[in-house]
Amino acid sequence: MSSKDKGHTREEDIDVLENEWECQETRSRNRPPTLGLNFTEAVGKVIAFVNVINDPPNWQALEIRFTDGTLLHFEFMTTEVRIKPQYMEARRGDLELIRNYGVLLTDKEKIAH
Repeated sequence: MSSKDKGHTREEDIDVLENEWECQETRSRNRPPTLGLNFTEAVGKVIAFVNVINDPPNWQALEIRFTDGTLLHFEFMTTEVRIKPQYMEARRGDLELIRNYGVLLTDKEKIAH
């Protein structure tokens, strides 16, 4: 049975397939990774800002603040953790680097410069 017999065109079939592929790609991108620990409390929230506190040995932490007033706070328990943030995009399982911030200076290193 051809597409015409089913009441729609080949172009409509292609549109449906492309739509389904895009939906599958989005589901794949948004699926939590199996490696590491996932913090599902953040799902669906809007991020207001991300803050890095880098003052070893006193305090090193990462905060992800949301617009609803909640935050995820990661405090590093060892001293002198080197932090190298990178902004990336995940496509079909591959990571594409958009921006590399380099290794973050500690507060003491910033003062020395």
